[in-house]
Amino acid sequence: MAIVRQQSAPLSSVPLQILLYYNYYYFSLFFVVEILAMIWKGTVLPYASSTLASEVALLFLYALCEAIRLYTGNKGNLTETAFPLIVFLLLTLPMIMAYVFTMLFQTYVLHLDAILAYIGIGFCGLEFILGIAALVQFSRSDLSP
Repeated sequence: MAIVRQQSAPLSSVPLQILLYYNYYYFSLFFVVEILAMIWKGTVLPYASSTLASEVALLFLYALCEAIRLYTGNKGNLTETAFPLIVFLLLTLPMIMAYVFTMLFQTYVLHLDAILAYIGIGFCGLEFILGIAALVQFSRSDLSP
């Protein structure tokens, strides 16, 4: 006797996966542009050295947080498991705060900084909404027989 498994439709969110894919490239661009902007600000504008160093350190912390966030989002969505997706959703909030800091609270905020931060907040907001929808979909499938 052969055991026949009933295959169910995949639950992974395609829109979330697309956003995660493009956000990876967007954040890479954001990081490079912000590093270049900080080099320019550091040479042209009067900065306290400790302030510039702390803003650069924060940018590297953003990059680490975003890398973990995107990895767990991809893993949770593709494997249809809740825990990585919950970590992804929890890390989205600090990333939104990081973009807000970039947009409003840096020592010197360029228009380019603000525009890039708005786009990043848009990515994070949409991913948060789609991540919650995917999490609800995964939990519904766990409850069904």
